[in-house]
Amino acid sequence: MTTWVSWVLLTGGAVLLLAPSIAVLLGWRPSWLARTGAPTRLLGAAGVVLYGAVLTSEVARLAEAPSGVLKACSYIALGLIGCAIVLVALYDFLAEPSRRRSR
Repeated sequence: MTTWVSWVLLTGGAVLLLAPSIAVLLGWRPSWLARTGAPTRLLGAAGVVLYGAVLTSEVARLAEAPSGVLKACSYIALGLIGCAIVLVALYDFLAEPSRRRSR
């Protein structure tokens, strides 16, 4: 990837992923999430962790790190993506009882 693509991923991720995730962590609840009884902060944490994965991978590329460091950063990013998936799955599991009641 070129440095231009890395910068687009970092800035686009900050605007589209990090800012709403931090807002959710600070207590903002979108109207479509307000009906669920699940803790929406799990989704905010998942967004921050996902942006951490982008940051880990792209900063190493921008710094033109050696291949071993790039490989390690890719594995760390993969672990962070797995953590984000677990957080979203936990949110979905906790939101399920309120979905059953609303039917």
